[in-house]
Amino acid sequence: MGRISHKLVALLVAVVLVCGGCGLFSRNAVVSPDSDTTASTEPEEVSAAPVTVATPDGVPLPENAIVIGALLATRGFLSTYDEPALVAAQNRVDALNQDGGLLGRPVVLRHIDSHTELSAMQSGAEQLLLDGMDMLLITCDAVYAQPALEALQGSGTLVISPCGTDDVWNTGELGERVFSLGTPVSTEAAMLAELVTERGLNSAVVVIDQTSTEAVAVCEGFQQFFSERGGRTLDLLRYQPTDPGLVEPILTGLASLNPQAIVFCGTRLVAPEVLAPIRAAGNTQPIFSGSSMDGDYWIGRVPQVGDFTMLSYGSVYTNSADPNPAVRDLLSSYLATTGFRASDGRFLTGHDAIEAYVRAVTRAGTTDPEAVTLELEQFYQEGFAAGPVTLRSGYHAPVDRPMRVIVIQEPYAVFDRVVEFAHATQE
Repeated sequence: MGRISHKLVALLVAVVLVCGGCGLFSRNAVVSPDSDTTASTEPEEVSAAPVTVATPDGVPLPENAIVIGALLATRGFLSTYDEPALVAAQNRVDALNQDGGLLGRPVVLRHIDSHTELSAMQSGAEQLLLDGMDMLLITCDAVYAQPALEALQGSGTLVISPCGTDDVWNTGELGERVFSLGTPVSTEAAMLAELVTERGLNSAVVVIDQTSTEAVAVCEGFQQFFSERGGRTLDLLRYQPTDPGLVEPILTGLASLNPQAIVFCGTRLVAPEVLAPIRAAGNTQPIFSGSSMDGDYWIGRVPQVGDFTMLSYGSVYTNSADPNPAVRDLLSSYLATTGFRASDGRFLTGHDAIEAYVRAVTRAGTTDPEAVTLELEQFYQEGFAAGPVTLRSGYHAPVDRPMRVIVIQEPYAVFDRVVEFAHATQE
């Protein structure tokens, strides 16, 4: 198993300064239009839009209920991230209630759909405050979360994003009671550098799909960590689906530089537009990518995808089961709830976010947000489905959580191993 050195993990704080303030999709990002080929190429068992099962706004609450608000999108481009987490969160709440609830009280997940609209985030937060929520699950995008967080200022509400990856979730910049169970982009950047250099590859060209600022931040951070490990980033090449002409400069750059590795940071929807021409042009170098590429329905759209390695929160692949039985159980629950298997491992964070809250409340003996926050900040190598989590004051996201390494063995994505971190956040 690979390990990130203490020196590299210490650099995460520096990368925060570079990546801070970005969301998965910034206001200026170019969002790829829907592809009319997605439905036909995606396997039938994979759902991009699972069934929403959370209790909607307006439904009467049980007496003495613990109310978990949820401002997550089931429509718009953020639904790819938010909705699977919502399903997993509701499944955990249902199981909790079957076991008698939390502190002897029923738990309700009160969902207001943001529809990936900034205005809905503010009004939704205000409504959930009126409902008397005890904790808020919020969208995975920091930019879209901002209006809701502003509406909550002064309320003392505890907020957890299931899969927020922007480094601002970690630093406390968004609020002293704001947490995320998503792996920070700076962590993924360090892991990518580890994956490349452990293969003995010392030069790389970085190719960025600019539709996702998460992917952009990972690749830009990669350069710093790769250099720290003695690697050379020969060039950084950018692509936007609104300008297909950018493929040619990418191919020209790869031909002239001939790197030992290609690092691709992008989305599964856009990836074939870039990766298929790269492979067709005869570039056979190993390709490495972060968790934004996790999934397998895009593989058939990239002939001869070849040597491809990506990061993941958990293996969702039928032909390559995750080593953690808890992940396999959660996949079964997801399938039972929606009728589809989860499209990637990030759905696990919805379960883990609720589980983190349950453990903190149980240990605090109260839902008081200050007391629960203090318990969350005591987590040290706390075991969850996606991996052990360490939190503390100043570290409100799992900076040093291990991740799965997934490799492509055409036509399948296959679990390879777990790459671990040194636990430098506790030093």
